[in-house]
Amino acid sequence: MSGTSMAVPHISGVVALLKGVHPDWSPMAIRSAIMTTADELDNDGKPIMNEKHEPASAFAVGAGHVNPTRAVDP
Repeated sequence: MSGTSMAVPHISGVVALLKGVHPDWSPMAIRSAIMTTADELDNDGKPIMNEKHEPASAFAVGAGHVNPTRAVDP
């Protein structure tokens, strides 16, 4: 499985983590924490690439790769 089929369970887990650490945060605060702390680089430290092998825009990758550690304390 890949794509949305795996993204939803991963993000749901991050949301549960954040809600556990910050029970007073609203859904918008959790969304903001996830999006503003996402990594814009891949695991090799290079920009995330689109299907044309060019650096991807936010429209192609959203906010980037979720970073739960940073999202806990944005």
